[in-house]
Amino acid sequence: MKIKQLHIQNYKSLVDFKLENLPAFAAVVGPNASGKSNIFEALEFTNYVCRFRFEAASFFGGIKNIYSYQAQPNDNMSFSYKFVNELIINFGLITTSQNHLFNLDDTYMIIQGPIYNLSNKDDEFVFLDIRDKQKRDNFLEELKQIQLPYNNEFEIFIDNFSRIFVGKNFLNRSSQLQSRLHTDASNLSQILAQILEDSEKKDEFVEWLRILIPEFRDIEIRKSNIDGSSEFFLYEKTSNRPFSRHLISDGTYNILALMAAVFQTDNPQFLCIEEPENGLHPQAIELLVDFFREKSEEKGHHILLNTHSQTLVRCLEPREIILVNKVNGATIAKQLTEEDAVNIKTDEAWLSNAFGGGVL
Repeated sequence: MKIKQLHIQNYKSLVDFKLENLPAFAAVVGPNASGKSNIFEALEFTNYVCRFRFEAASFFGGIKNIYSYQAQPNDNMSFSYKFVNELIINFGLITTSQNHLFNLDDTYMIIQGPIYNLSNKDDEFVFLDIRDKQKRDNFLEELKQIQLPYNNEFEIFIDNFSRIFVGKNFLNRSSQLQSRLHTDASNLSQILAQILEDSEKKDEFVEWLRILIPEFRDIEIRKSNIDGSSEFFLYEKTSNRPFSRHLISDGTYNILALMAAVFQTDNPQFLCIEEPENGLHPQAIELLVDFFREKSEEKGHHILLNTHSQTLVRCLEPREIILVNKVNGATIAKQLTEEDAVNIKTDEAWLSNAFGGGVL
């Protein structure tokens, strides 16, 4: 699953945002309030549109909360994905009202043919007026008859997308998706239980934990006899006492959650991970970057981080860095190349001056 081009228009600060040839592993780097999280949220919104269709916006606070304040009347909120096999997915939301830009009654859903047709021909847009219940019902009934090609890249993206921001429960919309790690990792015990049922996967999981957490010895899952819920316990090298969730550090919990996100399926995933460095020692951050990089290559995952950590940035190769900043309220991106990195280093001085020094 490789994305050749991503183009988002009029989603919050992503007025006209583009990325090309997205690496399998990369990090979005920029200061606070530069729009890093908006990129991840827009990808998450795409996922919800495909899963919940007309209800998707309600998970994000409604159209008013996601439409760019810079959008003009009749401007389109659009999302375009181009994959390496030339499959192009385009869809979006538009309004027809000059006076009520955010009025849902004046909103149309646009779905372009290639979502359902992999022939790569130029198909016309299909307009569905969601005010007309009969049109909507007829269209959805027709949609049920369409046989989607199995395992096309966009389908993989939708089925195996996760956005992770450990502990940020105000972001948690993914409780709708019970089989995957929730955005805030609140169902971590459940996901760990699924992972550790596989003995081979457990061995690899434990091996990585021992690398990332030097004092770690083993992990155990216990199930309640009352409600069947799972709880995990960790063991240290120097003690036979089990440590529950409430007795381990935030950094250890974060590592468990980030590893669980990667291990939750062997299928290619698209993982958006926010501020993975939180609570971690610099050496653990370096090892975690190695883990993400290795798993993206081994499993075919897209793993996209966002960070403003100088420690994490030092661990990255130039091609893995996507710089973002805001210009006149709009988030823009600069993807580094080897040429960009000839005379700069990904250290504190460079990161501090990157936006004012001509990189963006």
